[in-house]
Amino acid sequence: MNNTADQELHTGCQQSLTRADNKVTKERPLLLLLISLFLGEVSILVMVIAMYMNGHRSMTMFLSSQPGRVFLAAAGTLGLAAGGIIHQYVANHRTNSRNFALTLGMNLFMILLIVLSGEMVVRLGTNSSKEGERWRWGVLMPKVWEQVASTYGQLVDRATGRLTYMVYDDLMGWTIGPNRRNVSGLYYSSWEGIRAPREGVSYAKSTEKTRIALVGDSYTFAEDVAFEDSWGYQLEKELGADFEVLNFGVGGYGVDQAYLRYEKEVRQWNPTVVILGFPSSNVERTMILYHPLSSEWWDFPFSKPRFILRDGKLQPLNVPPLPPQDLFSRRSIEEVPFLEYDRSYKPAEWQPNVLHWSYLARAVMTLFPPGGIDRPEVSDATLISVNGAILRTFVQTVRAAGSIPIVQFFPQSKEEFAGETQLGLKVLQEAGIDYTDLTPCLKSITPTDRFAPKYYTHYSAQSNARVAQCLAPVVREALTMSLPAVPQRSSRK
Repeated sequence: MNNTADQELHTGCQQSLTRADNKVTKERPLLLLLISLFLGEVSILVMVIAMYMNGHRSMTMFLSSQPGRVFLAAAGTLGLAAGGIIHQYVANHRTNSRNFALTLGMNLFMILLIVLSGEMVVRLGTNSSKEGERWRWGVLMPKVWEQVASTYGQLVDRATGRLTYMVYDDLMGWTIGPNRRNVSGLYYSSWEGIRAPREGVSYAKSTEKTRIALVGDSYTFAEDVAFEDSWGYQLEKELGADFEVLNFGVGGYGVDQAYLRYEKEVRQWNPTVVILGFPSSNVERTMILYHPLSSEWWDFPFSKPRFILRDGKLQPLNVPPLPPQDLFSRRSIEEVPFLEYDRSYKPAEWQPNVLHWSYLARAVMTLFPPGGIDRPEVSDATLISVNGAILRTFVQTVRAAGSIPIVQFFPQSKEEFAGETQLGLKVLQEAGIDYTDLTPCLKSITPTDRFAPKYYTHYSAQSNARVAQCLAPVVREALTMSLPAVPQRSSRK
């Protein structure tokens, strides 16, 4: 009796295992089909995105680029997936099974559901910005010129924030206004438009002291710290009572504008030493004309000049720069002059596309922008050559005026502090001029203390003091050596 029960139990177990095996055997092809469909669909999406990122470049250039290599890998995966799908279709056709059609229908339904959900998420998550509709990682293509013009036009009319401290200039694009105080009360200017400790200050154009003039951008101006904490003021203290340091730095300047300010406003002061300081971002600014196109985070409505090289000689464009009112009265971005020379202008970001009816498509196109047409006017090679020509011209002009030029480099990125050579140092090395690299100097300060709190963009008071300490012996050495006959390619540290 026990043997009979055992046999029945054994038989039942075998039947259960057989049914389970049959179920697995039937489900395995369906699972393989689903995997093949998924891989195929993902591969097609990746290939479409890669081709879109190629822009208008040739197929040869495309296949040698990273998007091209991704395209080839996706094409190979698509081939394998297609083989799996065809195999499952043939197998189902032989058995007259409806599993293939049902699985395909379920897959298509899931794709439709995912697309509709993504479309809804993006649409509900967008908000208005200066350049159009913004979602998470940036402004969705296409950007809207009418919105840019309206937003910046209102900004100019209100003249708030840093605009209370800046004024339009017919050569540099903008400069510091005379006898000004900014909204926060952190910055003041003299009657000559030079950074000052308070309003009402006037610097006499003649002095018995050894005068040092500083030109550059916000790193030279020393934004985010008080006048007494700026490296210019600290340098004056380091050098002693026989020296006077005048800070002609202006926020947002490129290397080109720093040179032009020397020509227009600094040269007449007959300084003994002229120091031009800049970070890597300044060589990028040399290649743009319109700040509103370069960053949505900048409340900066000004345009600027731009140098190009013709037959080895510098030639300015956009002089005088368009005043803000003129720039934002243009009806479309196509009416803005010299856009082909603006490195920050990418035509694809502004041109409507038939796919832009879909917010999800716009989000994907924004996340994976096209490479666009290669423009030699704004290439890295042109950036290096134009900036190098400006720096060499600055050195030659300062020497011809009887002053001593000093060019110094401000590190600003983690990569630069880690020893990587970014565009700023590449420009200096290619230009073949003597320069002071402040990277080793500032490495002595811990990374958390290098930059001013809140924005962590500009140097802290501690870093400003360190810059002055490192620069003082460089100035003394330059005064001792007077004017060297031939600039040498080196880096004083």
